[in-house]
Amino acid sequence: MTPSAENQLMDIKKIDEELQIVYAEVYVPNTPDSDNDFMTVETVREMGHGFLANGRVTKVDVNHSRDEIDAAVVESFIVRKGDPDFIVDAWVAGIKIYDSEIWELIKSGEINGFSLDGVGQGKDTELEIEIPEFVKGETDKEQNHKHIFKVNFDEQGNFLGGRTINDDADHVHLIKRGTITEETNDHAHRFSFVEVYTQ
Repeated sequence: MTPSAENQLMDIKKIDEELQIVYAEVYVPNTPDSDNDFMTVETVREMGHGFLANGRVTKVDVNHSRDEIDAAVVESFIVRKGDPDFIVDAWVAGIKIYDSEIWELIKSGEINGFSLDGVGQGKDTELEIEIPEFVKGETDKEQNHKHIFKVNFDEQGNFLGGRTINDDADHVHLIKRGTITEETNDHAHRFSFVEVYTQ
């Protein structure tokens, strides 16, 4: 499992500053990943359970380097209906970060998501998902405010970027990657649009 600074689908959704734990979906079923592959609900559940059962909790690196960092998966679950924070049937992990340099990169937003690293055996299956031309949503709160954001997609469903919409704030943020806005006025906002695939 890789906390990643790249354009990843699974953004960090919760941070426990006191315990230095970050939480995000590791994998959402029936949702295309960056390789246009997807997994069923059953496969995601088996993968999440197997990860713990096989004692792989310290297999955490940055940007798929395979060089383990000082971190461990300390919480892991499959999301049930009614969860206010995560996508139903996704595998969610809470990773405790012991490495102070990595923790600072997470707090600054430079590392902003999880990316699953592994080898699997696929089979040709077609998944139909209607991806809208744009998605609107709300960013997380930062410096006592949030923004409405709008991100765009091309006809093949590729992420094109976007920006926060000129709401009551006196500034806007550009969006060039899929989990965090660009910095303006010395801050950035986390956001997620992956829910659009799962509605």
